[in-house]
Amino acid sequence: MELDTHTLLAVQISAAVATNALAALRAAVTDAKEFGMSSEEIRQIMKTAQDIQEQPLSHTRHLMDQLLRETKKKTHDHSDHDHVHGPNCGCGHHS
Repeated sequence: MELDTHTLLAVQISAAVATNALAALRAAVTDAKEFGMSSEEIRQIMKTAQDIQEQPLSHTRHLMDQLLRETKKKTHDHSDHDHVHGPNCGCGHHS
């Protein structure tokens, strides 16, 4: 996948903001200005990255756990018939 220069610069700025990489942010903003991006557009990219950065990390971990969870094959074992599924039961049989 190839990214155009504008998108690549926006990604570089976002990544630098999200990781507090000041040297990388300085370089990305300098490159973006030389490319012709407006200060307002750069500020908006930085604000969006900061807003995302402020989201609780636990939400990210929970989503990744859900997305990467191995699907379990159903067995004919009915030993958990009385089990009540809940968000913290850990059985993997609910969303």
